[in-house]
Amino acid sequence: MNKFFINKQSGIKPNGISKWFFWLIGMLALLIGMGSNLSCPISGQAANNLQTYTQPFQNSTTTLSGDAVEANMYFIKMDYWQVKKVTINLNFQISQLANRETSDITLSLNGTKFYSFRPKKETGLQTRAIEVPLRLIQGENQLKISGQILNKKGQQSSQLVQTPANWLTIYNGANANFEYRLQPPTTAIKSFYAHFSGTDTIANANSVITLPHQASNAELSAGMYALTGEARTITTENTQIPVTTADTAVAKQADYQLVIATYQHLPKVFQQQLDRQRLREHAVIKTYGRL
Repeated sequence: MNKFFINKQSGIKPNGISKWFFWLIGMLALLIGMGSNLSCPISGQAANNLQTYTQPFQNSTTTLSGDAVEANMYFIKMDYWQVKKVTINLNFQISQLANRETSDITLSLNGTKFYSFRPKKETGLQTRAIEVPLRLIQGENQLKISGQILNKKGQQSSQLVQTPANWLTIYNGANANFEYRLQPPTTAIKSFYAHFSGTDTIANANSVITLPHQASNAELSAGMYALTGEARTITTENTQIPVTTADTAVAKQADYQLVIATYQHLPKVFQQQLDRQRLREHAVIKTYGRL
């Protein structure tokens, strides 16, 4: 939707489906409504509450072979988080033949190595919780896991020759756990959008798209366009942004609401925020907060 308005302002004339969307949005009044925290700053108590969010890595169980192994994983941090602590949780297993005295695993974040360890002297699944230096955290983060898996040779030393028995398996379920405080949203549309599309907001069912009862085809289509645009931000298969009406329980509980409707279908509280004369040839995007 941001891209649409950039195109409109630059004078680009869309065609096909894009032309329909251009006309459709031009006919609609779009109101972005925010919950209780927009019209006034978040209270000191709410701002100081420590939040937690666990972000699973999008990796399936992977086996790496060779005396030197390497794997890459990715995670993101929301701009409105004041991060206090980040912990990487790993589930892994190494070859039963590996020498625990010489095999090692190293983690690096965004190109900087920060932690090395040796596997425990046991076979089977192992877990490891590793705290990440906050100075290394960026918005988009690449975690690299590398190491050497050296096998036993007799009772004394290890061999450096690569064989099928040099392996490290990293299981799915690895994740990054964040502890953070929320930066309060402002009245800016970009601030609302950041919170509305945030991974923690969506995972906590705190974002919703609302449409009128008995929505017109145009309103339904606009709602589906909005949902499609937001789907790219969802990082897990079991989370979604509901599309519903304003009187449902899920909508009433969500602090961040994207309200889409023609003027006559908007609730009166929203109609009062708009100049109807501006809607004859244009759409309106507006933030609104209520206590």
